[in-house]
Amino acid sequence: MKKNDNEHTCEPLHTVRKFNRKYDLDAKNQLHKLKVKLIQPPTVEQFREVIAVFMKNTWKDKLQYTFDEKSIDETIIDLFRGNILPTGMETINITWSVEGLDMIDTTHLIRHRLFSFSAQTHADRDMRDDIIVLKPGIVENPSLMARYLKICDDAKQLYCEMMDSGDINCLDARTIMPRCFEHFYIVRSTLKDIIAFCIMRADEQIQTQSDNIIALKLWLAVLQQYPFLGGLIDFRKPDAFYIKQSKMGKTNIFPPNEKNDMFDWSPKQFFHDKHRDEFAGGLQYIALRDALLKQIDAYNAEGLFK
Repeated sequence: MKKNDNEHTCEPLHTVRKFNRKYDLDAKNQLHKLKVKLIQPPTVEQFREVIAVFMKNTWKDKLQYTFDEKSIDETIIDLFRGNILPTGMETINITWSVEGLDMIDTTHLIRHRLFSFSAQTHADRDMRDDIIVLKPGIVENPSLMARYLKICDDAKQLYCEMMDSGDINCLDARTIMPRCFEHFYIVRSTLKDIIAFCIMRADEQIQTQSDNIIALKLWLAVLQQYPFLGGLIDFRKPDAFYIKQSKMGKTNIFPPNEKNDMFDWSPKQFFHDKHRDEFAGGLQYIALRDALLKQIDAYNAEGLFK
């Protein structure tokens, strides 16, 4: 039996109904849309109180809860230099957001199983206002981009028609939407896992350009909060996993770029005949990467790990 709406009150919808609203097809270059922000990370003063207690009591006969400043400093330096067990870094929990992802990027992100995620929903949320994030190589090819956007427009129009029809529910209608529409995620992770994430996703041979930029922007945000970590990650070093795999004759997508060209290889073992950043959009990526590296270098010059 349907109850009278006046007999009870309910919470308002978390989302907004957009039925029969017109939509726009908005598309942006993804490299300019990727944003990373730390959300209320612990201050250095806050985690200093924990680090020494967590790490130095291992050798004590009785628990000690206060340590002098010199002892705390030594513990932090030893921790991040790898001179003691890295578990102390797990006491530093950071929540951060990342915007400008496409669906491929989100699948890369959620592979990091030690992270916790809060995702932008595509269930009870009307997607007609969502924008397209274009890879820079597609932006640089106008004729192909026009066809690309036409397919996206057709899909979005059909999505809206299904939503507005009253016959197709939102869970089914969303399946028509292409993977290039923008997503955001909120992530909870320890500093230890952020470091591992940035090192892994910095690989310019196996990872995507968007993965690389997210890693650089995330680490820059970390350095802005904790400048003493400058020098801890070297984004210019050769990509060890890629080199190891390729030296064993394993197939890979791209032949080595300049920094990784330090082993014997055959063109037959790579899917493409030129490395990633020689394709369309490569120069856009390199310009943004170098600008971010310049900012990171400023922290590296003053950090404890240079």
